[in-house]
Amino acid sequence: MRRINFTPPFAYSSYIFLGSINGLVCLSEFHDTSVCICNPVTKEYVNIPKFSRESDSDQYKPWARGFGYLPLTNEYKFVESVRLKTDFSIVEVAVYTVGSGKGWRNVGRFDLKCGDTLIDHGVFVNGALSWVNKCGGMVYVLDLAEEKFREHISPPPKPPGWWHGYAIGVLGGVLYYATEHGYHLSESTSDIWLLKGKNDSQGTKEQVEQETLGWSYEFSYPEKKPFALVNGGVLYFHLWSLGIYDAVTSTSKELVRFSSVEQLLPHKNTLISLKELGEEDVKILG
Repeated sequence: MRRINFTPPFAYSSYIFLGSINGLVCLSEFHDTSVCICNPVTKEYVNIPKFSRESDSDQYKPWARGFGYLPLTNEYKFVESVRLKTDFSIVEVAVYTVGSGKGWRNVGRFDLKCGDTLIDHGVFVNGALSWVNKCGGMVYVLDLAEEKFREHISPPPKPPGWWHGYAIGVLGGVLYYATEHGYHLSESTSDIWLLKGKNDSQGTKEQVEQETLGWSYEFSYPEKKPFALVNGGVLYFHLWSLGIYDAVTSTSKELVRFSSVEQLLPHKNTLISLKELGEEDVKILG
């Protein structure tokens, strides 16, 4: 393992990772939601200014955020959205494009008919950010190129059991859906579904959009967070450890145990420069 130490430029020590794309990492301070984008290798970072709305901020309630990338235009985008307190179904979306020099852009309001939802941070795949309603299971998808929501994706069939939880992520470049269920939290199981086209296409965004997408059941395994598909199984992250699960033999093997790791993200080291992308107020991490 290679360790890279740096101190995020936040007032408090608690923060979360919102994503890692092409070597650029997006972090958010836990208490006041400050956001920075950095390259851990070059130590360059830039603070994303907070979006200022013209109307009274008391009218809004935070909803969802996410970090994504458009390869055709080489644009990195950070998305922040809020809901109206008077109507939780109305979501207002703002986009910050790294290096554009235009700052935040309010791209409009959308009626998602989502109600009072609990949303995790966004998952980026196929040119879009996706969020799952952790209460009802619906998936909301924001197209980063068009900067508008696509048609919602309904969850896969509910499994048996008394307890259900929902999570999404990326496996093999495809959006996955994990439905957690069981009669006790300590003995829960996750059903893993992949979002595929009718011809099982996992190709480009254009190929996927031309097909009718649907959930394809892959396997079930004891409740853990899938991390990556590998030959012979799936890597998972669970209780500070990285392991591999063999769906054929239904066995797990621990590979690495960390002393204190709360998040695990796919990442590759690059020398991408925030200055070369167009950001002016670039600083160096301690």
